[in-house]
Amino acid sequence: MSAIKQLREEFTEFRRLHYINALLGWDTQVNLPPGSFEGRSEQMALLEKIIHEKLIAEKIGKLIAQCEKLSNLNIIESAMLREARRQYDQEVKIPTELVTEIAKTRILSHQAWAKAREKSDFSIFEPLLRKMIGLQIEVAKKLDTGPTLYSTLLDLYEPGATNSWIKQVFDNLKPRLVKIIKKLTASDDKPNFSILTQKYDITKQWDFSVEVVKKLEFDLNVGRQDKSVHPFTTTLSSTDTRITTRINEDYFSTCIFGSIHECGHALYEMGYQKEIHDTILADGSSMGIHESQSRMYENYIGRSKEFWTYWYPILKKDYFKDNLKNVELEEFHRAINTVQPSYIRVDADEVTYGLHIILRFEMENDIIEGKIETSDIPEVWNEKFEKLLGIPVKKDSDGMLQDVHWSEGYFGYFPSYALGNLYAAQIYANALKINPSLLEDYKKGDFSNILTYLRENVHQHGKIYQPRELIKRISNEDLNPDYFIKYIEDKFYPIYRI
Repeated sequence: MSAIKQLREEFTEFRRLHYINALLGWDTQVNLPPGSFEGRSEQMALLEKIIHEKLIAEKIGKLIAQCEKLSNLNIIESAMLREARRQYDQEVKIPTELVTEIAKTRILSHQAWAKAREKSDFSIFEPLLRKMIGLQIEVAKKLDTGPTLYSTLLDLYEPGATNSWIKQVFDNLKPRLVKIIKKLTASDDKPNFSILTQKYDITKQWDFSVEVVKKLEFDLNVGRQDKSVHPFTTTLSSTDTRITTRINEDYFSTCIFGSIHECGHALYEMGYQKEIHDTILADGSSMGIHESQSRMYENYIGRSKEFWTYWYPILKKDYFKDNLKNVELEEFHRAINTVQPSYIRVDADEVTYGLHIILRFEMENDIIEGKIETSDIPEVWNEKFEKLLGIPVKKDSDGMLQDVHWSEGYFGYFPSYALGNLYAAQIYANALKINPSLLEDYKKGDFSNILTYLRENVHQHGKIYQPRELIKRISNEDLNPDYFIKYIEDKFYPIYRI
């Protein structure tokens, strides 16, 4: 067997072990009885240990070095080797004991976060959050790949990203978003947001969300949707992708747009070319590119008037005739695109959403660099939130407890959400340029052409290309926030009759 084929097999085995661990994680958030978290944490920690020890074995390092001497590799083999080297170099620096401790802490921390969020009491979560922060700082110190500790963590989710690069992007974005928000807020003709805050039957919401994701070509033969405290997507093999959503009886948007968002992630995972199935390349180019797919489906497609030209008559006639009997499509479309500061990130509108991420980015940097003590996080959060979004945070569940990410140690992950918006705007602009009839497709309930475009330009490649290389292949330029700003202005000024 050639060295490169052996490398492929070794890392395919690692990938499948990760899938098994992902299955345990999915079950933890969807089905696990409340008293079973400690046992599950031990199981997942053991599996993390096995994967880590197999990956850092001397034979893997020698095999990678042997492959690096080869000169006749094709594009897939070269990408596999690049990612294998990257993953090996990261893992070999992290002691097995640290990997195991993070895995154990992640499950217990998630449980504490869920309880704290339910009771809106940060003190329940604080001890395990403090421990997780310490563990992530230790990881950053061991890896030492960035100019700062936080840059090292950012690189785990967005290869090549640094704190200074993301800060530059966000510093460009922040004042422009604030200016647009002020202009929209000053409008005398605002949408009627109350349309969305009636009592919407939760069973009907669920049934409608399933109908929509099926129409978007989420394949229920190799996927499923369930409910969880925080919506997420997980992949258990290249032919098994799961999504979850949550339902709010008092707010229609939570379920449907959460489902469409996660569907966007899942379609990416379902679209890898067969040649890379279950390999190290069967993953998103980066978390920012992955978020571009979910944000594109949720907002660019799912909140478009053309999308609802098809879906609104169905929603009104078959699901919520009483709720929407006096509401016309135009009113509904404006309502789902209301721009107003709100507490919960996953429910935030497209314009204010970026400010939520900028807040988390700034806080994460200060937390990892030791400028914010764990006990002070709620106070600092509340102060920064009110300054940035203009509304006071009155309870922890509306503040720093709303997101699951820190409980699982995902420091450096949040910026990918805002980067995803920017990547999405750039990719979608190219899609419309190539296929101007996409909007007419949506009116007819046809979402095949947009999926074909994304399959060809994004999905099939998996991790073959790194994010900045991929966006240049698609648009012939580096990441450019101007696409997002133009999209926002072109969409929301007419909605607000400006």
